[in-house]
Amino acid sequence: MLKVAVTGPDDTAVRHVFERLEELAADESAAVRVTRPSATEAASCHLVIGVDGAGDPNVDARVPGTGGREEIEDLWRRRIAPFALNLARRRRAPRLQKAVVVDPDPSWPAQADRLMGRLAAVLGDRARRIDHIGSTSVVGLAAKDVIDLQVVTDDLEAAVACAAASHDAGFVHVVGPFYGIDRYGAHHDEQVAVDADPCRPANVHFHPAASPLWREMLLLRDWLRADEGHREEYASLKRALAARTDHDVDDYGRDKMPWIGGALKRAEGWAGR
Repeated sequence: MLKVAVTGPDDTAVRHVFERLEELAADESAAVRVTRPSATEAASCHLVIGVDGAGDPNVDARVPGTGGREEIEDLWRRRIAPFALNLARRRRAPRLQKAVVVDPDPSWPAQADRLMGRLAAVLGDRARRIDHIGSTSVVGLAAKDVIDLQVVTDDLEAAVACAAASHDAGFVHVVGPFYGIDRYGAHHDEQVAVDADPCRPANVHFHPAASPLWREMLLLRDWLRADEGHREEYASLKRALAARTDHDVDDYGRDKMPWIGGALKRAEGWAGR
């Protein structure tokens, strides 16, 4: 069941939105539970609706507090109802098949924090660490609007279990086999979960602690964060690849790998210094 929290500083406005969402859930017999939780409880909900709470980083979507009936119903149709259906059917949300690189969004880190908080609430100490990785984790770097997260587990068996459990955090475990490729071209097993939320594309990579992939992900991220020139170099490559009309998103990901392999060698020297 999709858990939706309604929060905001104005109790009257929150009650208005809460009641309308409850009506919609009852009328459509949707697998949605709407709550007015405490801040702690809201953090683990699949979707937090902020009512006139523009400054709250723990909010996934916002609606006006007064009136706003159309906005509430649009949010229901566009996001809440399909999210609930995808989650119930363990079905991933539709995803663009062409790479579209956009300018950096300063809200990406806060959005990633929300997703990581949901995973942490569900996985507990089964996750050795949870990190925001990929281009959206590098402030100032152009990227596809897809949040990439990484969960490190004790071993592959734990990775499988955590990927399956991520359903309770609003994700869909995609049954593989899946593997990542390290800088030397070697394949390493991983598990993957993706978004059920049609308005927040996300990938979660589950890596066993023995795999070198999780460290490489963090190394590349931190190296890019440290140098504007490296970020510009990478952004130029990505924009060029995304502009190719004969390539889909898989081609885009594959064609970045030679640059990433070379970047990791440079990043090792940087880390050593």
